[in-house]
Amino acid sequence: MTPAIRTTGLSHAYMSGQAKTTILHDVSMEVAPGQTVALIGRSGSGKSTLLNLISGLEPIGTGDVVLNGESMKSLNDHQRTLLRGRQIGFIYQSFNLIPTLSVADNIALPLALAGSKAAQQNHRIAELLTAVGLEGRNRDYPDRLSGGEQQRVAIARALIHKPALILADEPTGNLDANSGRQVMQLLNDLVSQQNSAMLLVTHSMEVARGADHILMLESGGIRRVEPDTLTQSAAW
Repeated sequence: MTPAIRTTGLSHAYMSGQAKTTILHDVSMEVAPGQTVALIGRSGSGKSTLLNLISGLEPIGTGDVVLNGESMKSLNDHQRTLLRGRQIGFIYQSFNLIPTLSVADNIALPLALAGSKAAQQNHRIAELLTAVGLEGRNRDYPDRLSGGEQQRVAIARALIHKPALILADEPTGNLDANSGRQVMQLLNDLVSQQNSAMLLVTHSMEVARGADHILMLESGGIRRVEPDTLTQSAAW
């Protein structure tokens, strides 16, 4: 099976005066369609940098990122933006809903930006509202929703254009334990049903153990961690 996302020999560094600081060194990994991979590591280990390179928010220096079969290294900024809009859905710790837009309009943003017709948007919105348990809430505004409900809207928005890859950065970080479990169960089920791949950044041992595989970033490199050896420690 062709990976939804694959990095090969990915390295990244920055200069501060005369000093060179390496953030990532020779990082190679992949996530297959329908698979969830948890990415863990202490603050400053390079998780955000890796997500930025994978999503095309930062240009690639050394190595490559192949998204759904397309190499990103040779793309310019505009081309990376177009690819990101087609192939990636984002979920953040902060729900990032637009408060002046209704639930339906928040969900529809990726489709609207891609120029899809209103009828296509409405059908897909209704489908996803039912899937995330918010049927009939399409005209509500974010301030009428609980935190868990807002994150469900964010999940629907990330999935509406059926992206190859979901990048989820601490999706349960602003939720209580029970809401977090419900949101992760929903997210895992929808990603599997849609056959998207998901790369999930988390500091939660429970969330990490629910993934198909766990990768740890440390000292610029990446290694696989087995769930039964995972402990909540200063390492992440």
